[in-house]
Amino acid sequence: MSWKVCHATVFEPEAYLVKGFLEHQGIPCLLENGRFGMDPVRIGSLGTIRILVPEEWVPVASKLISRRTGPARPPFPERRAAQVIAVDFARRRRRARTSRRTRSDVP
Repeated sequence: MSWKVCHATVFEPEAYLVKGFLEHQGIPCLLENGRFGMDPVRIGSLGTIRILVPEEWVPVASKLISRRTGPARPPFPERRAAQVIAVDFARRRRRARTSRRTRSDVP
């Protein structure tokens, strides 16, 4: 069985997330880590983590990954323009005073 690269990243957590996602979809995969030793090298081919899948699964895996890492969405949905609501506070105060009086009048 020939294994091919379907995704590569320099971030180890991202590599494990992609691997878990693909395995959850039923696609067998392996991680190939180009790092060495204790040094957290993240430049060039020495810092790349490659996700490998069987050759026949490459198109499916690539399509699934591209759907998950599509274009960024705006953080908030578009909102309507704010509306100003006119409130007559003097009228509300008068109404509150009259309701208090009627309640205290009742035994």
